[in-house]
Formats: sequence, structure tokens, C-alpha cells
Amino acid sequence: MLDVEENGKTFEENAIIKALSFSQHYDGYVIATDGGASIPALGESWDGLRTKRFAGEEATDQERIEKLLTLMKDKKDNERAMLWREAIAVARNGQVLFSEEVEGAKGEVQASFDPTKYKPGIWVCSIWYFPELNKNFFDMTEKEQEYVEISWHRLFKSTRNYFEKHL
Repeated sequence: MLDVEENGKTFEENAIIKALSFSQHYDGYVIATDGGASIPALGESWDGLRTKRFAGEEATDQERIEKLLTLMKDKKDNERAMLWREAIAVARNGQVLFSEEVEGAKGEVQASFDPTKYKPGIWVCSIWYFPELNKNFFDMTEKEQEYVEISWHRLFKSTRNYFEKHL
């Protein structure tokens, strides 16, 4: 597996960096993604581009959850807003063919962590609450999860459209 430095200034730039890097080592189309949480109330103390790494490169999911809950402890109501951004890039032979970044689900950071609502590697969803559904992400039905994961549906549609037009 290639080690790619994600040093872009947007999720789209990071997806492009990854797609380009892998496309130079693979003969075919490469699709890469990048995404993260946006938490406006945290200002400079939060960088969505480092959602997985903000608590340290080697931090566990539990450490990430604890650190984010600590950062959010004094935030109330709308200050707890969190939304997801996701990007995709398609490259081939070292050339970017398509890229896009979209805004996805909007919810809130919960005030506490319930370990029964945890799946390894998906730590953000463990503390992601959706007021309009009155549910944590992991309490949702499959249909409700599809509804809040709108960014993936948008990216799938636009990527499919790209390939339909260019293949």
C-alpha cells in the first residue's frame, strides 16, 4: 500500500492527491475519496481535514471521542452543529479526470458517548445525533442512514454520470 501525504487544503484536494498518486502505480482508473466533519463552533481548534488525526496520529477511537467531547463541553444547542463533507476524485495514468466535493449530513455532536452506539473505525457516528429524527446515527434504520448519508449518494450519482459520458 502506498503512503500518501494528505496535505491538501480541501477534501477535494486530498482526494485528488490520493487518486493521482495511486494512478501512477496502477494501470486503470483510480477512485479516491476524502472526507471529514465540519464543526463551525470550534473555529480554529478544529480542522475537519484532520478529523481522524486531530487527537494525534496514533489516537484510538475512544481518545478521539473523548477529546472531541471535551472540546464541545461548553457548547449549547446550535453550537453543537456538525456536518459532513466528502470528496471524490477519479484519475488515470497520473491525470485527474473528475473531482467533486459535496456537503452531506447535518446533525449535532452529542454531549456524551454511549459505548453501545459504537463501531470500530466509525467513531464520529458514535456521537452524531440527528435532532430531526431524534436519533443517534447508529439508532437509525437503514433507510434513515441512507437519508443522512446524502453526500455519498451525490458523489455516486455525479461519478456515475462522468463515466456514462466518457466511457
